[in-house]
Order: sequence, then C-alpha cells, then structure tokens
Amino acid sequence: MQKNILMTRGEIILRAVELKDCETIYGYENDISVWTDGIGKRFYSAYAVEQYVLTTQNEDITKCDQFRLMIDIKENDSATTVGCVDLYDMDFVNSKAGVGIYIDKRYRQLGYAGQTLKVLETYIRNILNFRQLYAFIGSENTVSQRLFASCGYGKTAELNDWLKRGDKYFNVFVFQKIFNTKTNDR
Repeated sequence: MQKNILMTRGEIILRAVELKDCETIYGYENDISVWTDGIGKRFYSAYAVEQYVLTTQNEDITKCDQFRLMIDIKENDSATTVGCVDLYDMDFVNSKAGVGIYIDKRYRQLGYAGQTLKVLETYIRNILNFRQLYAFIGSENTVSQRLFASCGYGKTAELNDWLKRGDKYFNVFVFQKIFNTKTNDR
C-alpha cells in the first residue's frame, strides 16, 4: 500500500500531492473552460506549480489555509489520477472549510466527484474534527449544484453579482453541509 494515501473508499483514493503530479496540476490549473466557475482566472507556470507542491503541500496543515489532495481511482493493480480536491479557507477554530473539486474532462459524469466528497467527509469529520464544509457555486453551474445537493449539501445563501464574466455579473450560491455532532443533530 502506498504511504501517501490519506483515505480510500471503494474505488476512490485520496492521496497527498507528489512532485510527479506537477504536470497534471499544471493542466488542471490552466484549464480555461472552468475559469468561469471559480475565482481563478490566470495561467500558472510549470515553475509556479512546482513551487506550490514543494512549499504549500509540505506545510503543517494547521498553519496554512489550503490543502490539496489528488483523486485516484483503482484500476486493477494500479491507480489513475482523475482529479483533485481542495480544502480552502480552513478554519480550525470554527471547524470549517471550503471545498472545491476538479475532475479531469475524460472522467466526468462517472460519479467520481460524488464519491470523492463522501471520502473527503470522512477525513474532515474523523481526522480534522471539522463540523462543516461549504462550496461557492456559480448560479449557472447547474452540474456542480446538482452534485453538491445530491451529496447532502443545502443551498443556504445567494451572493448577488459575485462573479464577473465579461461585462456581466452573476450570482453565487453557497452550499453548506453541517455534520452530526453531539450537540447538534443536523
């Protein structure tokens, strides 16, 4: 078993980012087709991605506010990387984090994003002891809205004119999932 595996469930493996992932991350970060769905709207150099992997990924998780995991799927005796998932704005005081997920175009619509969120929730609840996850999703991104809703996230807020595309502004929905706790049975 690989030593960099964080969590596994079914065919999904969440693992730490390795230097070998730099080229893959470079492709994900520079995929302009998804820029309208988030706040990232700039190209990253291969050097910048490598520096990110070398520095941010090796920091103490409690001292940084972002953490990326690679998503692999088991295939026979090997694993194939199908995407990555980010925890951002990690708040250890209030036990919450934002979540963003990217699935490679070749592997979309196969259920990997939903399975990944379930595996990630196990890590969030049992290892980090966080109480909730949330996601900001553009009002036009119905695919992500369906994904998070199907995984038990509720649409709890709408932020008006939050994202700008060209000369138009679009709303963003906040999807939130609060986990069961001893004091709160949501």
